Amino acid sequence: MTVIPPAIPGWIQVFVLVGIAVVLVLVPIKVLLELTRGARDRMSRMRDLAERLKERFGAVHLERGVLAPSLVRFTHEGRPATLSRPDDEEVLLRLEPAVRPGSCMILKTRGPMDGGFAILWDSMRVLRRIRIHDPLIDESLSLYATGSFGAYLRELALDGIPGEGKPTGLAESLVVLRRLPGVRRMKLQMSPTGGFRVALELRADDLLYRPDELESLVHHAWRLYDLLVLS
Repeated sequence: MTVIPPAIPGWIQVFVLVGIAVVLVLVPIKVLLELTRGARDRMSRMRDLAERLKERFGAVHLERGVLAPSLVRFTHEGRPATLSRPDDEEVLLRLEPAVRPGSCMILKTRGPMDGGFAILWDSMRVLRRIRIHDPLIDESLSLYATGSFGAYLRELALDGIPGEGKPTGLAESLVVLRRLPGVRRMKLQMSPTGGFRVALELRADDLLYRPDELESLVHHAWRLYDLLVLS
């Protein structure tokens, strides 16, 4: 004997179909609105940042990104650079020099998992960790470079670490970048393909509201470029 299942009332079928339609329509709309609101908030923060940069830099121009993060173009003593925020907790400074770096290097805030080698992904280069043999740098920063360039960096850094008094040259600029306010971690990378850039992981927005500190960041980034690329 065949058992015929009870028919589902028409109103239940309509209710289910309407519920599915609501989910399919409203959920994407909500996601789109959240993305749009987030994009507006990020753009507003970039406008504010551009206004603050005008206090210390020239030719400040906000460039709205379509598929990439928005950025602020500006000049420091006539030399071009850009500043962007890939996410809410990161600031990326990229120098735009006429001469690109000829060597590869990674310099970053020391972490518990730092090993003897690091990969520079834009150039697919494996770099060896270089010790400066001075606690001022070795205890707080991890430096990776090729052997010959690493030896040059060690000599340059040690020249700026006096027995008494403040560090100078390369060592001074490294100390300044490491101690910028509100910065949790710093990572400087340079290569012929990727150029010269400094990424800062923030724990607070202190740096972004202090034009003097922003100027110090850019000034010492260019000093490092001059020492490592043009010298």
